[in-house]
Amino acid sequence: ERILRKAIADGIRIEDARAIAEDYLDEIVPSFNLLSYYQIGYRVARALVNGLYQVVVDKKNLEAVQRLPRGCVVIFVANHRSNVDYVLMAYLLARHITLSYAVGEWARVWPLEHLFKSFGSYFVRRGFRDPFYHTVLKRYVQHISARGLTQGIFLEGGLSRDGKLREPKIGLLDYLVQLKSDPSFRDDLVFVPVGINFDWVLEDRHLLDEAAGRARKPTVSSKALSLARL
Repeated sequence: ERILRKAIADGIRIEDARAIAEDYLDEIVPSFNLLSYYQIGYRVARALVNGLYQVVVDKKNLEAVQRLPRGCVVIFVANHRSNVDYVLMAYLLARHITLSYAVGEWARVWPLEHLFKSFGSYFVRRGFRDPFYHTVLKRYVQHISARGLTQGIFLEGGLSRDGKLREPKIGLLDYLVQLKSDPSFRDDLVFVPVGINFDWVLEDRHLLDEAAGRARKPTVSSKALSLARL
């Protein structure tokens, strides 16, 4: 029905409207690989997290994850302090559950795009105003949630620039809550709050430059230098 309305509104053929929807889906949908997630992703995450930080975890609350009701749809809702958050959450929960993240356009470069998709992450165009795109995205998010896939969502929709919480972005949460209006969906939605904090973040120099008005788009050479320094 939505494809038909798109075709009528834009004056195009139904086949063309369907092709647009399929292009959006090809961009969004991941290609989860169990071997990639646990044999590559988990080991790299463990080395990275423990190499950079001394991780302190509220083990009592972490163990409570195992006691979540069976058959419910679980969504971990976290603040966003660093790009390490993706790795940290997935690593700490890997023994209990696999996580699917919504990832922004910043990761749609080789080889990150293929890597994130193999870890089960799906891509989201932030700030993209096409209603048809958001219908496709909503249907996908609801589809995977109705089938019990666990998601990790950063409520701020982007990285904190100064350590303080940003205004929440509720788009994905709205898609999930709308599931309850579907008579065929009878499971419970369980939202698990996650608090993440750091004494030091990888992005510290960039964020300080940004706050001082000196931020520039990093070049390939500057990225390579930062990686070598790390």
